[in-house]
Amino acid sequence: MKVIIIGAGPSGLACAGQILEQRIHSLVGSTTGFDVTVIDKKRFVGENPRCAGGVSLYMVEKVGFHVPESCILTKIRRVRIYGPNMDFWELKGNEDYGYILDRTRFEQAMAERVEGLGGKIVLGHLVSSKDLEFWQSQYDYIVGADGPVSVVRQWLNLPKLSNRDVHLGVQETIIKENYPQDTIELHFGRNVAPEGYAWAFPGGDNLVRIGLGVPVWRGWRAHKLLRDFIRRQVGDYWKVSSIAKQIPTARMPETGIYGKVILVGDALPSTDPLTGGGICQGIASGKAAGRAIAEGDPAHYDDYIGWLRKQNNRRYRLKKVLFEFSDGDLNELIRVMQGFRPKTMSVGKELRRAVVRLLLRKPHLLGKFFKALL
Repeated sequence: MKVIIIGAGPSGLACAGQILEQRIHSLVGSTTGFDVTVIDKKRFVGENPRCAGGVSLYMVEKVGFHVPESCILTKIRRVRIYGPNMDFWELKGNEDYGYILDRTRFEQAMAERVEGLGGKIVLGHLVSSKDLEFWQSQYDYIVGADGPVSVVRQWLNLPKLSNRDVHLGVQETIIKENYPQDTIELHFGRNVAPEGYAWAFPGGDNLVRIGLGVPVWRGWRAHKLLRDFIRRQVGDYWKVSSIAKQIPTARMPETGIYGKVILVGDALPSTDPLTGGGICQGIASGKAAGRAIAEGDPAHYDDYIGWLRKQNNRRYRLKKVLFEFSDGDLNELIRVMQGFRPKTMSVGKELRRAVVRLLLRKPHLLGKFFKALL
């Protein structure tokens, strides 16, 4: 069986690793007869990662993958969510909440595993529609793991996502001494990031990754919003690097299977619609696709990611509700959250609890709630 995977990011590498590992541990006992190739335009695996690098341990454990200690920049114990008036709610546990990853090292570790299992990685090749036409006759399966601006998705002639369901994420890595390395911050507000949010993630060695995401139709304001936000938070600063990226925040489709083509990761998209987080979600979809291919029945792929589809669709509804809220509503939401103890270490679940409690306290908000869900 021949499989070609377009994209050497977490979702593509997870897919390749799952196929090869599953074949080795099956009754066959080897990868003989399996030709798995990962292809990417990058010059090297992990080149220019455009990501804040955050993963929650809840999702790491649920998806079931290993994060080498050498790939962890810092471990997170606290998450603070700020309202427009700078009141905040804190999620803090006795154990780690998550990690900030060195994406380059993490992807390189995944690539080493794929090659160690017998897979091939081809770099420096910009995939075209002509390539895909040719590979369709040469390979049993084509996996599109090529990100939000997916050549594979375009080749399939799938509809574009709504401008409200694609966010432009912009981020600067700055030097900030004494920034707490165990804390991430999320900031909501119309003046901060309308229909989105801003973040501050520690990056180790006095580095902080500060960014925000807004719908692409508001993208012309993104860089100014970010500069203004950073100055309010830290004053003068020294910029080390900056990145920009489209982030799909749409519902997950009912299927990721299109004949012999399977979509995973941001190309699907599997991204968390509320937070824009995609590392764990991409690995989950990649592993599910790899499992289905290794078993010889790709139709099971949709079943294997059914749990993620349900989770993402709940979070999509929550996104729409939060983005209907005014700054006053968001401040009230934070006050509600300050009044209860977390039941989980999941930001999404705690936000959902708070929204429900706020709607019970403020019935006039039900109109916004139903408007968001229409």
